[in-house]
Formats: sequence, C-alpha cells, structure tokens
Amino acid sequence: MSAALFLTPDELAELTGYTAPRSQRKWLDTNGYRYAVNANNQPKVARDYLLSRLGVAVAGAANADTAATPRPNFAALKPAA
Repeated sequence: MSAALFLTPDELAELTGYTAPRSQRKWLDTNGYRYAVNANNQPKVARDYLLSRLGVAVAGAANADTAATPRPNFAALKPAA
C-alpha cells in the first residue's frame, strides 16, 4: 500500500505544532511551505513536498530530475596539451 498523497491532520499538527487550520496556515506561510486549501479552509501539504523540504529523497522524483539535467563538460576547461 502506498502512502497518502497529503499529510494527515495529525501529521500536519505535528509539523506545525497547531491543530487549528488558521494557525497551521500561518505557520506554513511563515516557514515558506507550499500548500493547498480545501473547502473547509484546511491546509493540505503534499507528503512528497514535505519529504523533499526535509532532504529526504523521494523515489522516482529525484532520479528523474537528475537524469534530465545536462552536465557540464569539465574536460573542456583543461588546457590543451
């Protein structure tokens, strides 16, 4: 079974230290976290986004970015022999 797309309400409370959605949104804004708001004005934080913010490699996402990123040609910087 895969993990849920968004943090659970308990996980969000653990992250922010607050249980009230308004206080959670304020904490997320202050700390520069991206989130969506549902119909009840509750913040929804993507699990993969949180993991990437914490420096945890997300399976598939990090590897795809690395493979598509062009690498510099450092050999071109060496003087000709």
